[in-house]
Amino acid sequence: MPEVKPFSVNPTEAIDFLRDKINLPTRAWTDVWQGMHARAFVVAGANNEKLVADFRNAVEKSLEQGTTLETFRKDFDAIVAKHGWSYNGNRGWRSAVIFNTNLRMSYAAGRWEQIQRVKQQRPYLRYVAVLDGRTRPEHAAWHDTILPVDHAFWHTHFPPNGWNCRCTVQSLNDRDLKRFNLKRSKGAPPTPKVTRTIKTPTGPVNVEVPDGIDPGFSYNVGEAAFGRGAQARALEAHGPWRALDAPGQSLVDLKPLPLDKPIASAGEVVTPGNESGLRSVLREAFDGADELILKDPTGARVQLTQAIVDHMMSDASRRDGRERYFPLFREVIEKPAEIWIGWARSDKSGRVALRRRYVKLIEIGAGRIIGLIADADGGMWSGLTLFRSRKSGGAKLRAGLRIFKR
Repeated sequence: MPEVKPFSVNPTEAIDFLRDKINLPTRAWTDVWQGMHARAFVVAGANNEKLVADFRNAVEKSLEQGTTLETFRKDFDAIVAKHGWSYNGNRGWRSAVIFNTNLRMSYAAGRWEQIQRVKQQRPYLRYVAVLDGRTRPEHAAWHDTILPVDHAFWHTHFPPNGWNCRCTVQSLNDRDLKRFNLKRSKGAPPTPKVTRTIKTPTGPVNVEVPDGIDPGFSYNVGEAAFGRGAQARALEAHGPWRALDAPGQSLVDLKPLPLDKPIASAGEVVTPGNESGLRSVLREAFDGADELILKDPTGARVQLTQAIVDHMMSDASRRDGRERYFPLFREVIEKPAEIWIGWARSDKSGRVALRRRYVKLIEIGAGRIIGLIADADGGMWSGLTLFRSRKSGGAKLRAGLRIFKR
């Protein structure tokens, strides 16, 4: 049988996957966990926005131009010198981890998107291990496992399944099985769960993973990025979406937020259900335009659009006078008390969405928290939702990974 290669054509989907990520400073590799990596570009311990951006550019160049690890190491050295970055491990190991992990995960995500497009014609996936002295015994045992594309096995075992894992998958149809003398597996291979202890900034944490898969790899990166095909993605709007947590994340110290005086005055309240009135109030807050682009303290750009009104009109319970706070959007984004990153996964498609939360406690009435949640969309932040609560209820917004604190 000919050698199985991840891509036989230009890896457009892999490049798109990498380009769609959001740069995210982190303290440790556990700050972003499993499917969260499909939405965020991180380098463990790179806690500076500009440092992360430089690594992102270097990895993108490697993927787009097909350059080698040695070429990437030259960029690695220049970036470390420019930022004075102190990293764990030696140069050879650390640069190889950044290069290999990002490229392999990007190729795997792109491969999954290709598989989804042709799964009606090629409905099976074959697990392919390298089968040499460096291959993990468990991965070698999974070699030649052939199951339908939508089988639950691929939710957790779609490679790579660990650091430096070189396994891939091959997309097949019945004619391929006959030609290569292969047979469909009767079921998924047994993979009992085991408990592993990992180090986090808040202390050691136990996580459960399938035996043979490294902690942090028991997920399908392509599914997290693109979902299980267009039909499944079309159902996402109907929910449910479930929040995702990183190990040790809940131990963040939540001290009381500062209480700020509002800069802008509250706006008018329109008759419930008056869509044209809502859009008029929003345009007034946007200085007469249909959208407004702002920059937050981390340098990220935030796009405010009429999607806010669309969100309110889709549910009568949201048409409750919250439009009075439209004029405060600018100060919540430009002068927040905190900015948080949170993740959620769709039960319908398996896709992971990244949300950015701007939290500010504004003295309106009895101390109200004004918060915005924004979904990532093509590198901009859109689809914002307004939250209001008393000071004691702010913990609902302050969850995930805090990336800015005033």
